[in-house]
Amino acid sequence: MEININFSDFWPGFDKEDNYFYNLLKERFEVKISDNPDYLFFSIFGNNHSQYNCTKIFYTGENIEPPLGYADYAFSFDEPNEKNYRLPHYLLYDGYYELANEKKIEENMVDRKFCNFVVSNGNCAERNNFFQKLSKYKKVDSGGRHMNNIGYLVDDKRKFQSEYKFSITYENNAYRPGHPWYITEKPFESMISNSIPIYRGGSRINEDFNTKSFINFHDFKSEDEMIEYIIYLDNNNKEYLNVLNQPWFPNNEIPENNKLENIKKFLYNIFDK
Repeated sequence: MEININFSDFWPGFDKEDNYFYNLLKERFEVKISDNPDYLFFSIFGNNHSQYNCTKIFYTGENIEPPLGYADYAFSFDEPNEKNYRLPHYLLYDGYYELANEKKIEENMVDRKFCNFVVSNGNCAERNNFFQKLSKYKKVDSGGRHMNNIGYLVDDKRKFQSEYKFSITYENNAYRPGHPWYITEKPFESMISNSIPIYRGGSRINEDFNTKSFINFHDFKSEDEMIEYIIYLDNNNKEYLNVLNQPWFPNNEIPENNKLENIKKFLYNIFDK
């Protein structure tokens, strides 16, 4: 079956013939990019989508609610329903499904450096304040453009994080009420590096990842209490390894929402109608 699609208002450098949706669709359909499409995928970086009169499918990895008033379907962080599929941004990153593999944890991982912080956006006051507070206990190595204290910019984030016991993985702006599912690649990239994430963001992260495997702000009464626990793990090798050995997923299973076959089912149904 041949389908005519196009993409509009995506980020600079977006490749219309090599992206998450195109690659899934070509597994089942003969996909053609057309200036007169029957289906348009669009995002938030412009308004060119308004020039098209066809079935419109919205995507964003940002903390923005899908515009279901004029989009026929959406893939976003938001609560799933018959028109919106919850597609966390981290699913577009390489390595997510590898988290289901058996962990390769070595005892000498307790000897790694303390904690890292890789941030470019300095506009999150909660994250900045936490970095300063935790740094009072022990130096936190900052390798991004914001608050850099190591003298160079990290060019391989995952390799850098793998050298540390902990990684600060606060979201940029996940503190607004009503957005409990907004969870980006930040905790995932720390997990794939076997560095325990220190996470503050979407409160329903417990549905995506096993909260026994990382440090979740929502499990503590305060940030100070969370820091006490971080210090405890840093000074107790056995308990640190107990946390690090925990499976990343609840019940050691990829959540149903994130299973590739369920994503494909929702996507393909749009084109089968």
